[in-house]
Amino acid sequence: MQSTLGDDRPVFLEDGRNVWPPHIYLHNIALALNNRLPDEHDRSREVAFLSYGASHVVVTLKTRLQKTYAVRITSAVFDEFQHRHPFWPEYKERSELASMIALFKKNLPVPAVYAFDEDKDNLVGGVWTLQEYVPGVPLIEVLENLSEEGKRDAFFQLSQCMLQVFDIQLPRIGSLEIIGSIEGIRNLSESDLDIRVGRMVTLKGLQNPYIIGPPKDLGPWDDVREWLKSVAQGCMLYQPQPGKELPIDQANIERVKQIIDEVPDSLFDGPLSVNGPWACDMWSLHNVIAVLQEEKVIKLRFLDFEGMQSVPAFVRAKTPFIQDVSEEWLMVLLEFLLEHPGFRHAHEQGRTARHLLNLAENAWIPDPGDLRIKEFFAGDWDDDATLAG
Repeated sequence: MQSTLGDDRPVFLEDGRNVWPPHIYLHNIALALNNRLPDEHDRSREVAFLSYGASHVVVTLKTRLQKTYAVRITSAVFDEFQHRHPFWPEYKERSELASMIALFKKNLPVPAVYAFDEDKDNLVGGVWTLQEYVPGVPLIEVLENLSEEGKRDAFFQLSQCMLQVFDIQLPRIGSLEIIGSIEGIRNLSESDLDIRVGRMVTLKGLQNPYIIGPPKDLGPWDDVREWLKSVAQGCMLYQPQPGKELPIDQANIERVKQIIDEVPDSLFDGPLSVNGPWACDMWSLHNVIAVLQEEKVIKLRFLDFEGMQSVPAFVRAKTPFIQDVSEEWLMVLLEFLLEHPGFRHAHEQGRTARHLLNLAENAWIPDPGDLRIKEFFAGDWDDDATLAG
């Protein structure tokens, strides 16, 4: 039974409404985490609101031993999230947890994770993760105040982290998952866990107001062609209510699948087909935390790993796009990335494969006169393939 001991729910207004989930009480968070802290002799002292996202809220937890942690809770008040919550991938949070731990073990600057709970006993009000509190400010908030040299150095540091992730190799296409129970483990990042590539985490199509079921096939895949054909078939889209489907051109889908089968093996051979981690939001400058000293970025840390996937190198080596970053600085970032021979090869030699991915992602849309197919064979598309999932 929950104990609220008075109404200590925070009020944080956006567009005139309180974004704090109405069923979550700070005191309940403190009670639930008392026996889950890294030091078994420590206890919760203070819980306070920190931030929120489309599907989660984050609080800071201060303890009697003068430690500060961050607690991320999957639970949002937004109408669109509440609508799609029944179809939220049950394994999404565990996959994000696996991604954080895997990157931590590769010495990436990501927060250590101490505990995780799916909250089936409803003590907190949503799936939660106890992790290292990362001090600093979002890079997006300080970027304009940096000198040209300071900005360039910040993007160089960002590129080095991106390349460190690019060099990680994974055996299959999908998303990371933890095999076995993690109940009772106090320091997950330092534990010897069985992390593998499993079903792909996808939110693609989740915003459809008429969805009635989860995607039909989430892999994982051992073969690039089979994954691309799954993309073309729309297997990663959430199932819509009969009669409410978007118009789908099945004949065009079959044509695209045939093209996927017929392209030469050289399109995917060698380094282009090496799988590794990719997550768009991880590189958002809203999720990149900067530590500054004398108006210079001396360290970057990364917070958000939502929807991390394992995909081929040709996908990961596309020209970077980061929201709120100008084209000029994206080109500076690309210059740094291209100094890495493996990234350069995947970027330059993988362009046609990325076009094929783009073709597959749009296969369900009617294609009058096979225009997109003709553009694919002519190589007329911009290098703007998105990630299918």
